[in-house]
Amino acid sequence: MLDGKVAIITGSSSGIGLSIAQEFLKNGAFVTICGTNEEKLKKALDKIGTQDNQKRILKIRADVTKTSDVETLFKETKNMFGKIDILINNAGIAPSKPMEDMTDEDFEKVININTIGTFKCTREAIKYMKENGGSIINTSSFVGLYGSPNQAAYTASKYAVNGLTKSNAKELGKYNIRVNAIAPGVVMTDMVKDNCNEETIKRLNMMTPLGRGAEPSDLVGAYIYLASDASKFTTGAIINIDGGLVM
Repeated sequence: MLDGKVAIITGSSSGIGLSIAQEFLKNGAFVTICGTNEEKLKKALDKIGTQDNQKRILKIRADVTKTSDVETLFKETKNMFGKIDILINNAGIAPSKPMEDMTDEDFEKVININTIGTFKCTREAIKYMKENGGSIINTSSFVGLYGSPNQAAYTASKYAVNGLTKSNAKELGKYNIRVNAIAPGVVMTDMVKDNCNEETIKRLNMMTPLGRGAEPSDLVGAYIYLASDASKFTTGAIINIDGGLVM
């Protein structure tokens, strides 16, 4: 479904982003994986790079909060693969802390990565997609529709991502750039395991009609759909992939 398409996937050294990269490669795409941790990026490349697809993968260390890193990310991808068709804004953090204990720095760090990072990458993508169109897919969250205690910063960041998704979909449609978001529920990534205790995860699983949290691989079909021509008339959508948690 993605033969010949070129995708940049931020936050793809592990978790959801790595699963997306792996499936995009299986579906014929050229993929740039990026993150801030060089060691994790190397491990990711070792995991998904095979003899058949290694020429279709580019690894770049990039911090999405830094404009110069974002510019380099896009420039090097274009130089390597000749174009950019797809941007997955997936880089994010989800710390959990009571509102009264949250410092300015705690709040600002989440907003900088989750929201401003999405803004900077989207702004840069326009330069490369303006002529031939493209698909931008933002990773949101069920908390961006529902809210969550002890996650004021994360919730605020994902409400903002939803706002960016809808605003940019309306603004960029004239260039045939589609902008959509995936809103996962509880996904069993290392980030979730590190920030949610077993009791919280158990409670959320009980609230989910399908009775469990998702594995990263459960989400990738929606990303493939939004990245492919099968969704060529879909824009401004926020698609819940949450086992029925929010409906």
